[in-house]
Amino acid sequence: MTGTRRVRTAVVAAVAALSLGGCGIPETDVVAAGDPATVKVVPHPNTGLLLFLRSPSGELTPVVRYQDTGAGDFEESGVSTAASWMVAALFAGPQPHEAEAGLTDGLPDMPFEGVTRVMPRPGGGVEATLPIALAGLDDLALRQLVCTIAFAEDASGRVPVRLRGTDTARAPAVCDADVDGRVA
Repeated sequence: MTGTRRVRTAVVAAVAALSLGGCGIPETDVVAAGDPATVKVVPHPNTGLLLFLRSPSGELTPVVRYQDTGAGDFEESGVSTAASWMVAALFAGPQPHEAEAGLTDGLPDMPFEGVTRVMPRPGGGVEATLPIALAGLDDLALRQLVCTIAFAEDASGRVPVRLRGTDTARAPAVCDADVDGRVA
């Protein structure tokens, strides 16, 4: 026998031994082992943030947006750039697939030079300074802003948010949406 034939014969014999190795073992029933495992999937780096749009029925609807930063750090000299980015995304309106689902923003156009600054407040929470007047916004628009900023600041969305516009400042408010941002 040549060397190649010996190798082939050895491989065939090993495969046959493995496939026949289970012969004579009796079958068993399925054994219950409990519930399936649950896994929480979170993007890495965790750059998925929630913003709130209006559903066709006029309710707050959370959507996930991603910021391509290359790093998970959104803080820059005390200013929350994550919240600023999310407010800008909110004012830009729904993405095409969100608009196809009937989602809208219900907000005025952001001035071209407009920038939202979100800073920590003494005693807790944050203050968002917006380059628009707040007087013309309806309750749902104000809730969209509060919830978007609150979830950008903390996965629980329970951070008190004070909105300050070009005309007035509102009392701090907490997002009333029932959403778990840690899962998103």
